[in-house]
Amino acid sequence: MIAGSSVPRSAYRVASVNDRGRQHTRRTLVVLHSEAAAGPPQHVFSWLSPLAERSCVITVVPGPGSAAALYETIGATRVARFDALTYPDGVRAVGPYAARFAADILAFSRLVRQVRPDLIVVVTASVPAALVAARLQRVPTVVFVGEILAKRLVMSRGRSLAAAGTVRVTAALADAVVCCSETVAQQFAPMRTRLLRTIYPGVNGTYTGGDGARFRLLHGLSEADPCIAVIGNITRARGQDVVIRALPRLREELPGVRCVIAGVPHPRAGDLAYRQELETLARRLGVEDAIVFVGLVDPIADLYAAADIVVNPARFNEAFGRVAIEAITAGCPVVAACVGATPEIVRDGKEALLFAAEDHEALAAAVLRLWRDGALREELVRNGRQRVAAKFSEEVAVEAFGDVVERVRASRDTGRTARVLGDVR
Repeated sequence: MIAGSSVPRSAYRVASVNDRGRQHTRRTLVVLHSEAAAGPPQHVFSWLSPLAERSCVITVVPGPGSAAALYETIGATRVARFDALTYPDGVRAVGPYAARFAADILAFSRLVRQVRPDLIVVVTASVPAALVAARLQRVPTVVFVGEILAKRLVMSRGRSLAAAGTVRVTAALADAVVCCSETVAQQFAPMRTRLLRTIYPGVNGTYTGGDGARFRLLHGLSEADPCIAVIGNITRARGQDVVIRALPRLREELPGVRCVIAGVPHPRAGDLAYRQELETLARRLGVEDAIVFVGLVDPIADLYAAADIVVNPARFNEAFGRVAIEAITAGCPVVAACVGATPEIVRDGKEALLFAAEDHEALAAAVLRLWRDGALREELVRNGRQRVAAKFSEEVAVEAFGDVVERVRASRDTGRTARVLGDVR
């Protein structure tokens, strides 16, 4: 159910002028799937900020947190209670799952009737109830897809079918589908999507100029040689254990190596247990003294400045892989698992060194090669910065998303729909 403090209806009213010069009110309802200002909520924030200049932005969040604090800078926020995409575990779970899904549709429908938006932006494909409610209330909708839905780390046949169904629902009901990579967009290419665009999330200068010396001193890393960093939520899909398994081999060649693991587990039993597994694994391998768990880091630029190499050991299908381009922007070379869209974002031997997922020996070999070859490190960073400037401009992404919004509004205003397949490079 949708919860939270009541927002005065007057707070939703923002006067603007349409093409005919008449004063009117525009409202944009934004639906987030996470209470954390990371991942898709972070990716699209700069895209949505310009909407606040010409419409009132109301953001629905699943709980209080950094996402609410961020989006409150551009408009009102509402706390919601709804289920992000999960799959029924067995036949007996189908009934309760369907009941929760129906309840979420009704709750989102009530919210849409209260807010009366002229546009809804759903910042995930993992809240299909919001999309269904938008279509029932006949409100044009843009969905940002930052997930590879049809392929997961471990998935039964039933879960595969459920994920494929979500792709079809999104393609059928959304007025526009914006994907964070061409790899993600391929899920929708065979379908009758009204408007399909690939817009790469951009990066800005917030990842440069960090205080690396301070970070090293704070966390006892002053003697690290080298310092490798792993950044992301602590979860099995992110593969932090793969780096830990690589440490014994690295220490044979680099006795001074230290590994920083930045991030926290979601408050789910599986992720909390995995966090404990990492410490147990480190003790069993005798490398616990080479690992520092630092939790959330703010500003993250300090960690990028402190690190010699950033490693992304993900074992799931990365939809984009933002850490790699953040690190490159900060001047830090990257070693990454070749999964999902990663080879689309950073090419092996050109902007990063890629290794086969799960292969800790290959990870160790890539780190050793990179650390021994200073010229290679400089080349990868130089190539990477050129690629970031060419493909991952925040200004280009903001303009492209604004174009999608205007196309959706125009097509609804004129009663027309368009089928466009394209990308922004």
